[in-house]
Amino acid sequence: MDKLGARLREARARHGWTLETLSAQCGLSTGFLSQVERGLSTLSIVSLSAICHALDLPIGDLFSTSGPLDQVAPQVTKRPDQIQIQIGDSPIAYRYLSSQLPESRIEELLIAEFPPKFHQVASTHKGQELGYVLEGFLTLLVGEAMHELAAGDSYTVAASESHGYRTPAKRGAMVLMAVTERFIELPKKGV
Repeated sequence: MDKLGARLREARARHGWTLETLSAQCGLSTGFLSQVERGLSTLSIVSLSAICHALDLPIGDLFSTSGPLDQVAPQVTKRPDQIQIQIGDSPIAYRYLSSQLPESRIEELLIAEFPPKFHQVASTHKGQELGYVLEGFLTLLVGEAMHELAAGDSYTVAASESHGYRTPAKRGAMVLMAVTERFIELPKKGV
């Protein structure tokens, strides 16, 4: 919520508005808006929509990365930093694992099961890749950078950038992956 609040504060500042001005425009109290901007309050999609409408800000701009699909910088999102949104009084909470994938369409959604003591040599493919660690520990290698991930952490990487994976000797990892370009050819049925 901290990042979302900071982005909303930046958008308000670009308009040159005070919290009182935004409150008058969106119908939410200045106290609530202040808590949202400081990351202290949960924000429903209805409230977020009202704020964005007042600021003439598309909601997607708050979550999107900039740049072409194949030039997006790698992004690792630790579980506490993932944005959570609830719609009205619904008990369902939506947790954004990453920023929106710009101009994307998910081509494959799969679970990758990495065995213990695994090391994949860095490689590239087309599109963008999102991963969410379901179980275990995974080291994501992107270029020269190493990112240590545990269950609940997520990442986004431009697949055209050299990337690989490593797991510790005693435990593998299970990762939910979504990719925007198919990189695995599925066997044909009946063959």
